[in-house]
Amino acid sequence: MSVVHAVRNYIIKMINESEPGYKIMLMDKETTSFVSVVLGMSEVMRQEVYMFERLDQTSSGENMSYLKCLAYIRPTRENIELLARELQKPRYGAYYIYFSNVISKSDVKLLAEADEHEVVRDIQELYADYQALAPHVFSLNMAVHSQGLKWAAGSLQRAVQGVAGILFSLQYLPTIRYQNNSEMTRSLAENIRQTILTEGSLYSNVDTEGGSLLLILDRRDDPVTPLLHQWTYEAMVHELLGVNNGRVNLSHVQGVSDDLKEVVMSPTQDEFYAQSMYLNYGEIGQTIKDLMEDYQKKLSKQQKVESINDMKHFVESYPQFKKMSGTVSKHVTVVGELSRLVGTHNLLGVSECQQELVCGSNHSENLQRIYQLVTDPKVREVDAVILVMLYSLRHEGHPNNDVRGLVNALRKRSVADHYIKLLSSLLDFGGAKARQCDLFGTQGVQDVSSIKKRLFKGLKGVDNVYTQHKPLLIETLMEVVKGRLREGAFPYCGNPPSSPSRPQNIIVFIVGGITYEETAAVHQFNTNNPGVRVILGGSTVHNSSSFLASVEHVMEGIPRKALRI
Repeated sequence: MSVVHAVRNYIIKMINESEPGYKIMLMDKETTSFVSVVLGMSEVMRQEVYMFERLDQTSSGENMSYLKCLAYIRPTRENIELLARELQKPRYGAYYIYFSNVISKSDVKLLAEADEHEVVRDIQELYADYQALAPHVFSLNMAVHSQGLKWAAGSLQRAVQGVAGILFSLQYLPTIRYQNNSEMTRSLAENIRQTILTEGSLYSNVDTEGGSLLLILDRRDDPVTPLLHQWTYEAMVHELLGVNNGRVNLSHVQGVSDDLKEVVMSPTQDEFYAQSMYLNYGEIGQTIKDLMEDYQKKLSKQQKVESINDMKHFVESYPQFKKMSGTVSKHVTVVGELSRLVGTHNLLGVSECQQELVCGSNHSENLQRIYQLVTDPKVREVDAVILVMLYSLRHEGHPNNDVRGLVNALRKRSVADHYIKLLSSLLDFGGAKARQCDLFGTQGVQDVSSIKKRLFKGLKGVDNVYTQHKPLLIETLMEVVKGRLREGAFPYCGNPPSSPSRPQNIIVFIVGGITYEETAAVHQFNTNNPGVRVILGGSTVHNSSSFLASVEHVMEGIPRKALRI
């Protein structure tokens, strides 16, 4: 049940099924990212793939009829038209066309009419219509997916195709449940169910109904998790440096060498990163130190070339040695930059305050600490704003709520006006009235007990205050595996199973995006619950910056009413 293996197997199948000989891969923008995060380009080239082209960037160049073309594209109207134009004036001797999802008969007919030179050898549907970021994580890379609180034009269809692609590729016929207070999750659930009914022939060897669950959630129910600073290696990199299609831009780092201005940070292509991505900040520092010491030992051995056998051994081990050298340089640079940012911007102090704010209950202490940090010149503007946002969410109904005073403090440090407006938008987006859950346990004695259990269960062994918070998602998953997920809050799409069972395979899709805190938590959940396997996906993967941009876009044009400032 690995989405990485599913995509890799499709790509290798695609390459191996064509005739022997040199080939080119013709992809669109999205399928290029699908391939790049699961396979290094050098690995693909070892399979006789000569070069790569983008469908939307091709130009009528020289005829290369001696090459075969593997076209791997999403079946969108634009891509079909571009491919038809390519077939009308073919540059390659044979075309093997693979669509990442179901293609309509009318589109197949259009391509057949364009194939006047009869160069198309095969057309197939594969169901790798998503970005597989880790064995248990996928993204649809939809930075913008909604218009107001409804699906944007074309976005619902894209989400249906992506999630259905997961189900088809893994051969899961799931029970579908969705978040009751979200129109977007309901419409997505209904459309996925209809797609499964329509394309039922795509299932060849499925699990029995009830053995798997598709649970569709809305980001609005937990607006806190995307705002918090995280301390696992993967999450820190995304929050402080940004990860785009498995790559990190380091060109802004002072003194960085040319070969490190953009580096690959993908667990499928970097063994050290795969082993370290869930380590916390303190652990990763020690791990990097160990890696450097191991490298220095090997370096000293390589320098002792005193015989023919030594030379032979050096030549044989040189590729691995060079690879290790690159790994050391990359991760030392990345961790060094993370450490600089943490120290320069007092991120440990900011994070401690965030954690105490969302997990604690002492309003006056929280408020006093936030005032100190908001006026601290070392604290970045965005971090000061996020602290006020978290305070607004956490103490929204508190009788001594002092959001006005905090906003005035932000204005005194000349915070940009759009951040002040965004504070109101965030409360409309994910405040108490917008949420289905009691995120902070403020609506009754029983709920307080529940929230304490959620926030502090699993803290045994935690030796710092920076990892107190646990995403709401984990509480929801615990309710699923215990068979306690309330039908009123998470109804079934279609008729509920006649004999409800606890699913072994759970696919969670969060409309509005996921976070790396949640992917790490799901990884730990899978480890702690060996009889259950959870795959987590979303419309995108957020850090705090992208989440705030998303909220700003979603709430644009919707009158602000939650807060008068």
